[in-house]
Amino acid sequence: MKIKTFIFLIASWFLPLFNTSIQGAIVITEVMSFSSHGGGSNNADWFELTNTGPTLVSIVGWSWDRSSNLAGTATFGSVTSIEAGTSLIVTNETVSAESSWISNWGLSGVTVVNLGNGAPNFLASGDRLYIYDNTNTQVTSVTFGAATQGRSFEWDILRNSLGLSVAGENGAYLAISNGQTSGLGPGVDVGSPGFSVPEPSRFLLFAIGTTATTIFRRRRK
Repeated sequence: MKIKTFIFLIASWFLPLFNTSIQGAIVITEVMSFSSHGGGSNNADWFELTNTGPTLVSIVGWSWDRSSNLAGTATFGSVTSIEAGTSLIVTNETVSAESSWISNWGLSGVTVVNLGNGAPNFLASGDRLYIYDNTNTQVTSVTFGAATQGRSFEWDILRNSLGLSVAGENGAYLAISNGQTSGLGPGVDVGSPGFSVPEPSRFLLFAIGTTATTIFRRRRK
């Protein structure tokens, strides 16, 4: 097989994975709808938005809502964009508790927007989450069932459901602290805030491409 033919085949495998609109690059990858923590800065609902595309996406004028499905219900605070390959965490913790929330989860370099009590709460019995762009058009959404307390729902970057988070799987882990200001105890929530799970086929294609490239390089020597 000639090198040009090989390159074409590799491109044909990978290009469909990146053939997406700017808005379509934004997906919901995690939702915590029922925290186990009874107080402090780790007891509110939160969700994770991930930019799966190759370029920055502006979210100026974007909004979100739960089951009522009304554009404009809640915003993304002062955050105006999501960088390529990164995630944004949206929570409704106590105002000014963002830094505590971040340290309780042991995070670094993850953007967290805290909307306080003004943001909608998810129903532990099951709910939906809708994201809208600046024209009030629905960009993406997820539906999730009854929660297991302290376990987030996860999706990979191609919107495939991964079910409830399990410590040690798909990047999920146990929170460091429960966030309480007195009687500080260890974390009990499990999730993977700031870490989005790649779709399995991408690993397979990457492995195939890497192996084939190595073979061709050896033949050319």
